[in-house]
Amino acid sequence: MRWSVVAAFILAALIVVVRLARPSPPPHRADAGADSAHLLMCLVMLAMLVFPAATDPHAARGVLTALVVAFAILLAERAAQWRRGAVDPGAVFAIGYHTVAVAAMLYAMAGHGAEHAGPAPVPTLVLALLFGADALLVLGTVGHGPRWHRFVHPVGAHPLTSALVPHVVMDIGTAFMLIAAIGR
Repeated sequence: MRWSVVAAFILAALIVVVRLARPSPPPHRADAGADSAHLLMCLVMLAMLVFPAATDPHAARGVLTALVVAFAILLAERAAQWRRGAVDPGAVFAIGYHTVAVAAMLYAMAGHGAEHAGPAPVPTLVLALLFGADALLVLGTVGHGPRWHRFVHPVGAHPLTSALVPHVVMDIGTAFMLIAAIGR
């Protein structure tokens, strides 16, 4: 199972790299900040999946803490821009999602390398279910119009885009890693 998740993260990272390298007009391109956040998260999660025993828990927590702080700062900046009308709500939503995802991963890392077993099972399971539900929601909206995607995609855009593949992989991978943290 772990290697399937690794393959999915590699695919997601490659899609994001291609998206970042390919210039395209703003209405048809997801926010570069969200793409960059996807890439950073894919790389961190790949390191934890490929080298689970070699990943220093203190270093992983340090990287995740730095990402939470960076994403929170970016989220505050985007929220201020949105209030001024400079960006659409999708830019705020995308960075907000990544801030929550990184915070969830940091929470899942709680206790690794210490005496206690890890994060509390119930909140960790709730977080895993939320990420799983988001993946199902995203997959369930494909082909049905922009319903909740209005915040992420322009009205009328087909929701099946290369931006959704990394999003779904991140959702499923985060849920997988949160559930794995319960079992430790």
